[in-house]
Amino acid sequence: MIKIELKPVKWALSIFILAIAGLQSQTILKNDVSKFKIHGSIKGDITDNFAYLYYNNVEDSVKIVNNNFEFTGVINDTVSAQIYIKSAENAPQFYLENSNITIEISANKTDKDGKTIETMHIDEIKGSHSLQIQEEYLKFYQLNAGKKDFNKVLYANLTGFLKKHHTHPFSGAILAELAMVNPILSKKELNSLYSILDITKQTDQDLRFFKKGIDRLGTYSVGKPFLEFELLDQKGALIHLKKFSGKIILIDFWASWCGPCRKKSPELIALKQQFAAANFEIIGISRDKNKKQWSAAIEKDKLDWINLLDEDQKIENLIGIENIPYNYLIDEKGIIIGINLSTTDIIKILSATTKKV
Repeated sequence: MIKIELKPVKWALSIFILAIAGLQSQTILKNDVSKFKIHGSIKGDITDNFAYLYYNNVEDSVKIVNNNFEFTGVINDTVSAQIYIKSAENAPQFYLENSNITIEISANKTDKDGKTIETMHIDEIKGSHSLQIQEEYLKFYQLNAGKKDFNKVLYANLTGFLKKHHTHPFSGAILAELAMVNPILSKKELNSLYSILDITKQTDQDLRFFKKGIDRLGTYSVGKPFLEFELLDQKGALIHLKKFSGKIILIDFWASWCGPCRKKSPELIALKQQFAAANFEIIGISRDKNKKQWSAAIEKDKLDWINLLDEDQKIENLIGIENIPYNYLIDEKGIIIGINLSTTDIIKILSATTKKV
C-alpha cells in the first residue's frame, strides 16, 4: 500500500445516506473479526484490469478476474472508503470495517455535457455492521418524516443516536447532509448535535461540508432574503431576479445530465399547471456546460418556464450548493420560505399561501 494524493474529480460528496435504501445487510452478532475481507463483483461491460480501494489516503489495488476482485487488510477504526476503476467518473462509497464484506457493483454509461461517461453504483452490500447502523437511521427517518413536528422528533432521536455512535463516520455524514442538503434543523440544533461527535473519527470532507452548510444557513436560511442575481436565458437575454418581484418563485437548480433532476421534471410541470392561476413562477438554473444539450433537455422535457444558464456555477457557489437537484421557494418579497422541498411540501405551502394572492 502507498500513500497518495487523491484526485478531486474522482470523488463524490460523501453524503450517501439515501443511497442505502436499496441495499441489504447480513446480521452480524459480533463485529470482532481481526481483519477485513472484501469480495466484490462488477456488473457491466468494463475493460479495466484493476480495482482500487481508497481509505485514509491509502490506495490498494487488485486484479479484476471475470469481473470479480478481492481486498484484504486490517484497520483500527471504521472508516469511509471508496472502490474505484480508472474508467469511471466516480468512486462508490461505503464504510470499511474489520469484517467479511460482499459488495455488488454495477457500471453504467451515461451522457454528461455531450460526452459519454462511465459511472459506478453499489447495488448490494452484505456482512457490514455499518450498514445496519445506516439502516437503523433510515428506517427511523422513513417512518417519521411525514410527522408535523418531524424536526423536533428528528433532533431528539439524533441526540441519542449520535451519543451511541459518536465515533462512527456515518454520524458526521448525517450532519453534513442535514446542513448542506436537507436543512430541517436549525443552526443551533445542528451545532448542538455536532458537539456530541468525536470529530477525530469523521471525514475531513463531511466536517468541511457541515461547516459550509452552517455558514449558508446563517445567510440563506428560511426568513432571509434570497441572493439577487442575473443570468442569461436561452435567447441570450439577461434576466434579473427582481423582475419577478411580487410573485412566489420556485428556483430549481438542475442540469440536463442529472438523472434525478430529469425525473422531477413531470412533477414540476404538474406543479406549474396546478397553480397556473396563482401568482407563481418557476425559474430553472442549470449548471450545464453544453448549451445544445441543455436546450435539448428543456425541449424534450417540455420545461415551459424561465430557464437560465449558470455554466460556472457562480450562483450555486455563492449560496453553497453542492448537489443537485436543489431548490429554494421564495415569497413575493424575495424572502426564502422553503429550502430543498419535496413537491408535496411545495404544494402544501402554495395551497396555503396562494389563497391570499
